[in-house]
Amino acid sequence: MKNLVEFSRKYGSDPELVLAGGGNTSMKENGVLYVKGSGCSLSTIEAENFVAMDLEELLKILEKEYPASDREREAMFLADVSAAKLPGEEEKRPSVEALLHALFPQRYVLHLHPALVNGLTCGVDGEKIAKELFPDAIWVNACKPGYTLAKLLSDKINPETDTVLLQNHGVFFASQTPEGLEELLQGMLSVLKAQLPGELPEVLEDVDLSKPFTPDHIVYCGVGPTLPETANAHLLYRDAQKINWYAKAFGGPLPLKKELVEFILNWEAESYRKKKA
Repeated sequence: MKNLVEFSRKYGSDPELVLAGGGNTSMKENGVLYVKGSGCSLSTIEAENFVAMDLEELLKILEKEYPASDREREAMFLADVSAAKLPGEEEKRPSVEALLHALFPQRYVLHLHPALVNGLTCGVDGEKIAKELFPDAIWVNACKPGYTLAKLLSDKINPETDTVLLQNHGVFFASQTPEGLEELLQGMLSVLKAQLPGELPEVLEDVDLSKPFTPDHIVYCGVGPTLPETANAHLLYRDAQKINWYAKAFGGPLPLKKELVEFILNWEAESYRKKKA
């Protein structure tokens, strides 16, 4: 657990990698998945902020059939994920991406939202360029988070997968060691920096809040005409400006589809995360 807390804080303290309550980490040990609690900040996380879950029970969720209705499906999915918590963890709420962490066989999993990486995942030509630059990584097109995303990734992942790029979302890295995670992260950042036309300008152009790039921008900035007067909102707005600039190296900026914005705005899981913020 010490390793998990240490590398979680390390990455959570770097604003170039993750902001506010975004991102998540996990560790597997003896059939148990220890995953970040929903809405917790990686930068200050403690051992008790991780949720212990039965790995086998989590993976059984993929064998179930769920209703087509978004509200019904996600309510049942949340109930099943919650049922996989070990005794004594009842008052905790695991990350909405707990099942994604369970899909990787590696001991450690790191999920981040670096603006540089999201310049690629939020780029018009992101998928094409990602396949050229990172041929061994899995690319997942933008879709509804929660069960839909977990099921889609489960159909693509294999035991050798150590990198997954999620369109309009972020990146997952998986390794047997924390050092392996660092190697994967720095390797990707180095390759992406080489694609840029120069250094990020200090002054960046404004972005349209009604066309968010990622779920974090919706949670912390909203989708209204004005920016909320909170520290997290200003941090995430600056993040959106960076993504907008970086994306120009990857075919131009590509915001989230309207239907996904609507889903996230009405998704109970993100409402919970917003309250935690």
